[in-house]
Amino acid sequence: MPPEGRSVASTQRKALRWLGKNGWLVLAAGAALVLARVVEFRAPDEVRVDDHGVEFLGEAASQDFAPRLDNPQAVQLRATLRLYPRADVEVGEPGSAADESARVLSQPVVTTIYGLGATINQTVRLEGGDLQLDLTLTGTPRLAGGPTKHALPPIELEQQLQVTSRRERTFGDPVRRMHLLARGSLTELDYHPYRWVFLVEDNLFALDLELFRGG
Repeated sequence: MPPEGRSVASTQRKALRWLGKNGWLVLAAGAALVLARVVEFRAPDEVRVDDHGVEFLGEAASQDFAPRLDNPQAVQLRATLRLYPRADVEVGEPGSAADESARVLSQPVVTTIYGLGATINQTVRLEGGDLQLDLTLTGTPRLAGGPTKHALPPIELEQQLQVTSRRERTFGDPVRRMHLLARGSLTELDYHPYRWVFLVEDNLFALDLELFRGG
């Protein structure tokens, strides 16, 4: 075989040996090119993307209580989720000065009746989707005592609130954390809201729960 042929054959053998040892690099590079040039992300229709890096999944629009409930046993619950600009904001009672700097992420309203539980699920994505916040609030309204001559009996709300997060990682499984788990009974919600304040990493949130009843 001429020297030129032996040189080409030797180069080909070296290239094959290198590919055998480092083929994963070629596959990784190819995958990166596919992701960078071919795959395009489009947010689903039910996802609202705003200009502050926060995405909300679900019914994001703010809602008001119905002006009138035809069923005397009907009860409406409204959960207002706020995000504050900094983690060191001194958050007070609902309607405080600190709330003026907060963003209302969602304000869903659900309707139920005495003795029947209602659930509100909310999901918020931060940091381009790397951090996801999941919130589940379940409430069951019950009458506390009998009616009086001039007023309806007070309502006691059995509730459970769970707040968890999911942090995506470049390598390995996502990190999941429990941030808040609260159970108990709340009263006088039809007179003033009840507020939970919690941190998810460096993000400060407040959730206000209100109640409106017919009759």
